[in-house]
Amino acid sequence: MLADFLPLLAEAGVALLKVMVFSIPEALAIGALAYSLTGEKFVWWKLLIPSLITGVVMGVLAFLSEDKMLPFFLHVLLYVVILSEFFSVCRLAVFWRVLTAVAFATSIYLLLEFLNMGVRYLCHVDLYKSQATFSAKFFSFLPQFIAAGLLAFVFNKGKINLFVTKGKEV
Repeated sequence: MLADFLPLLAEAGVALLKVMVFSIPEALAIGALAYSLTGEKFVWWKLLIPSLITGVVMGVLAFLSEDKMLPFFLHVLLYVVILSEFFSVCRLAVFWRVLTAVAFATSIYLLLEFLNMGVRYLCHVDLYKSQATFSAKFFSFLPQFIAAGLLAFVFNKGKINLFVTKGKEV
């Protein structure tokens, strides 16, 4: 009887791992953008812990969802709520600053995702084929992840943030 369930468990584990490969870096990219927009000094664990937890939660929710695409509004709302809450728990900044930074970061990331899709469409890349295999999906995700990381780096090094934080400037 247990032998009947082992292949199903193995298949479910691989499917969950494939979801996590994309949800954790996505949460890390949004977290890096939000962190840089707060204007706070960089403390690695204040970025890594909330981003990892958010990525795992969103990955599990996406895996458990019947509809493989969570309803868009719900997905964005959950990202904002979960990431803001965990940044606040890690005392990154005052809750309203964190909420504003996460909302802006999510909007910026969605714009990058839209531009990535637009460039693939304009270059006549078949959007269905780019989602067919794991490697194709990974390489189609990579440009927006790199762009978000570079943008967070530019915001951080250029001291471009949403708030004036006396004594805590980057």
